Amino acid sequence: MDITRRDFMRLVGVTVASLSLTNCRVIPVTCYAPLPPSPYPTQPVTARERLRACWMRFGELAEATRGDAEEGGNDNTLGEQLITEHRLALDDLVEGGELTPEVAVLVQEAYEAAVYHVWRSNALMTCYEPMMVDYAPTSAEILVQQAAALGALGNEGIIDAELLAGAQAALEHDLAFYDLSEEEVSALYDRVIREWQEHQTSMPGFAELDLEISPEAKTAAEFILNLLVEK
Repeated sequence: MDITRRDFMRLVGVTVASLSLTNCRVIPVTCYAPLPPSPYPTQPVTARERLRACWMRFGELAEATRGDAEEGGNDNTLGEQLITEHRLALDDLVEGGELTPEVAVLVQEAYEAAVYHVWRSNALMTCYEPMMVDYAPTSAEILVQQAAALGALGNEGIIDAELLAGAQAALEHDLAFYDLSEEEVSALYDRVIREWQEHQTSMPGFAELDLEISPEAKTAAEFILNLLVEK
């Protein structure tokens, strides 16, 4: 049976480093630090405004997920709604020539991973199943944190060149990971495990991975950064 990259990323668990980072223990526990909702003062109208609004709703998704779980629910209705809204806004930008389809696909994939991470980390269930190596949850966590930080800067009108340069680098590294094919992800994990077994050294953290940043990943990272720092 064929499996999509989205489903592949969901099937994997979490690295030991990720478990340490998120302090996952037993049921019930939230692996994700709650984010405050960032409501728009006015209803988003343009495609870019609608897209940015989606990135600013991770806190709302976390709160809705916890509320639903406390009432015995376990679906991801809001998350799926956000994913659809995000895709529709991206389609409008592609149609208008602001993004290429290749870059839009990468931005969409990164957003879906972030949405799933927020939902999965706030539902009343165990955290990611521990596996030997998996960088997907750490990558998604970084993406969510960057969205919150950059969105706050944009809302406050604060533009710090050094901070933006660091955010750019982090986003490029993150998008480079999502730019990998399923086969490339599997090869990466096999290599990390093989080197760990041969040298008995600690496994590298996500930030230590040497990932090639393609032109699409660089463009996608720049697009997300510019989108989030907009007022």
